[in-house]
Order: sequence, then C-alpha cells, then structure tokens
Amino acid sequence: MLSYDQVVTEYGEWTAMSIKLPNGKYTRKQAVDWRLRRLLQVAADTIGRPLSKCRVLDLACLEGHYAIEFGLHGAETVGIEGREASLAKCEFVQKELGLNRAKFILGDVRDLSVKRHGQFDIIICSGILYHLRAEEAWRLLKNMHDVCKGIVLVDTFIALESHVSVKAGQHERGGLFYHEHDDAASKEIKASALWASLDNESSFWFTQPSLLNMIAEIGFTSCMEVLLPVMPGNFNDRRTYLLTRGKMQQILSSEMTNAVNFQSVPEREERKFDPIQIKRSWLYKNAKRCLPQTIKNQLKPVLRALGVVPPDDTPEFARKKKLE
Repeated sequence: MLSYDQVVTEYGEWTAMSIKLPNGKYTRKQAVDWRLRRLLQVAADTIGRPLSKCRVLDLACLEGHYAIEFGLHGAETVGIEGREASLAKCEFVQKELGLNRAKFILGDVRDLSVKRHGQFDIIICSGILYHLRAEEAWRLLKNMHDVCKGIVLVDTFIALESHVSVKAGQHERGGLFYHEHDDAASKEIKASALWASLDNESSFWFTQPSLLNMIAEIGFTSCMEVLLPVMPGNFNDRRTYLLTRGKMQQILSSEMTNAVNFQSVPEREERKFDPIQIKRSWLYKNAKRCLPQTIKNQLKPVLRALGVVPPDDTPEFARKKKLE
C-alpha cells in the first residue's frame, strides 16, 4: 500500500477534498465543505432509513469525499471515477480508514447500468451533469432512474437563459455550450485536467426548465430544489435538486386533476404574483384610497385592458362573466 507521500509523488496533491485521516492529518489544508454538509443532511433527512442500511452511489467522485463520508456513517458505498490519479487517492483514503463497505471503480459514468452496478438507495450526481454533452446528460439521468430505488441528489450548474437549442431525448432543450478542452488537446492533457470532462471538447448546460422537463419525462415522480443547508456565497447558476423515484399517486377526489400527469415547463414563463407586490405611484395609491367604489369598478376594465392591473381570474369573476 502506498504511503500518503508516495501517492502525492505519483499522482499529485489532493485538489479539492479535505478528508481527515487516522493520524489526525488531512489530505489537504482543512476547509469547510458546504456541499458535503448539504448532500449528507438532505439524504439522511429524506431517505427514510438509517444511512447504515443504505447503498450509496457517488458518480464521478473525484477524490471520493462523499462516498467516504457516507461510508463513515456505515453505508455501503460505490464511487465511480474516470481518472486513475483521482481513483488512487480514493483508494488510499478508503484503506487508511478501513472502510470495508466502500468500493471505488475506475469507469465512465456514461456506462452506468443496473447490470454493471446494481441499484442504489441514494445516488449523488454532483459536479458531473454539466461536464457532459446534452444527449449524454439525458442518458445519464435515464440510467440514474433505472438504478435508483430511492433518491437522487443532483448538484449542477444551469444556464440562466437559453442561448441555443439542442436535442436530448425526444425534444429540443435550451441552454448553452461550455468549453472543456481545446480541439487539439491530447488524451494525456485531457486526463490531467482533473476538473474537466473526460474527453468531450464541449459540454452543455441546461436551463432549469429543460432540466425539469427531462427529469419528469424520464419518470422521476418529484423534484425539489434544496435551499437548506445553505451554500454561502454560492452563485445563482449552481443548484441542488432532490429527485425521487416513487409511485405516481392517484387523485381520488378529482377526476380532472387525476387525468393530468406531466405539464411541460416553458423556457420563458411570466410569473404570477399578488398585486400587493407591484410598486404603485403616489397618484395611483391616492386614487385608490379616495375614489368611490362605483367609480373604481368602472375604471378597472380599462386599467386591466391597459395592463396597469392584472386580469381578474377569481372564480367569482368567472361566474359573473358566464352569467353575462
């Protein structure tokens, strides 16, 4: 077994993950890992059983911190990593900590399947989806659905608006292209870029609507954005989602509601809000306060037609319109 110094000499320093070793030293300078805190807490809160009873998959695990952490909580863990240098660091820590239920595999997450890897209670897909081409990301989401028997945690960059549209699955998806490697980059140069894609020169970042549509089309029954635990200083284009593979529930009290399954999320959606959220002028506020109700009722249709006030979509208004 290689020593810490031998691992560093042969494979380089740890680049991201500060993991405590048995001798009290760390793989690199100590630092707070807010994403580790978030992923562990959300998984423990939602899986519905002790972590020691779970099988956990860490995709594109880099230096293995997430798989190691879940392993320390007693879970059976599998980490898939595509680069030998990072895999060597994973295996070094696993052996140092004596985690017999933790296993690390040299492999490509694009080859994920039930046949190769089995099924998992918890799947961590952190920092990988945005390093793939659009169609590859679609297939990975589909494969995660196949191997999932509980929850998937996706932590990824998203495009805040659609710059280009590409096909992934059966539909066009909005997003942007992200440069990974120069066209002339050799296999060795790509392998040394530990925080980039394995081989593709560019990857695709989906907009949130496109990502949500894919998640629903593939068959995940719910998707929630994780806001706590917090990620201090995190950018608005990095999000964490909790996906569940459950059973679609039947609505017993409303046939019309039960008949509605998947609603596509549009790329650009005008958000509805209560009129109290709209900033009004001094003149508007005083007119509303001083004018008699009869005059205000006469002005409302004009103001709605001009877009000054939102349309009345209450059931009572619809009933009156029908009577008219």
